[in-house]
Amino acid sequence: MITTKQLIGAAAIGLATFVTSSAIAQTVEDSESSAGLIGKRYVGADFLIKDFRDIADNGYGGTVLINQPISDVVDLTGSFSFNQVDGKSTELTQNTLQVGAVYYAEKDGYKPFMSASLGYGWDHWKFPAPIQGDNDEGFLFGLGAGVEVPLTDKTAAIGEISYRDGSDSNTEESWGLELGVNHWFTEKVAIKTSVYIVEDDSVTFRIGARFAF
Repeated sequence: MITTKQLIGAAAIGLATFVTSSAIAQTVEDSESSAGLIGKRYVGADFLIKDFRDIADNGYGGTVLINQPISDVVDLTGSFSFNQVDGKSTELTQNTLQVGAVYYAEKDGYKPFMSASLGYGWDHWKFPAPIQGDNDEGFLFGLGAGVEVPLTDKTAAIGEISYRDGSDSNTEESWGLELGVNHWFTEKVAIKTSVYIVEDDSVTFRIGARFAF
C-alpha cells in the first residue's frame, strides 16, 4: 500500500525535477514586477495560530523574516519565530532562528522552486511542582519543493511540500504541505495568508505583511 509519506515524497521528487528542467529552459523575466514574493527583496512579519491535533491546547506566536535575492535564480532567507502553548498543566515556549536559500526558475510568471534551510531552536517547558521546568535545544533543517503561480497581476498562490528534522526533541521527522496566497496592495506592501499542514501532528494558520525595499 502506498503511504501518505510516499505520495508526498514522490511529489517532491517530481517538483524538484520540474524545477531543474525549467531552470535549463527558462527565460529571464523581471521578478520585481511579478505578482509573487519569490525573487523580491522584502522584510515581513506574521502572526500564527497552531492547532495541535493530538492535544486540546493550541499555540500562538509570530515570525519576523527577510528575503534577499542574490541572483536571477537564488534568494537567501532569514527568520526568527516564536511560539507559545499554554496548557492546563504545562506551558511550552519555542524559539527558532533559521537561514536558508530558494533556487527557482521562471517561465510565463510561474516559478517552480526548491528550498533548503538550517536553523537552531530552543524550547522551555514549564511543569507543575516538583519538576517545574525543563529546557531543550538543538539544530534543525528543512528541504522543500513547490511552485508559485500568478493569479492576477497583483496576486499569486504558492504551494510547497517540505521535509523537516532536527536534534531538538520538539522537531521530529515530518512531512508538511503549505498552501498560501499573497496580494500586493501597493508596489511596496503586500499581505500573505497560508496554512501549513504537518501529517497528523498540527495545522498552522498564518497571516502577515511584506514590505519591499
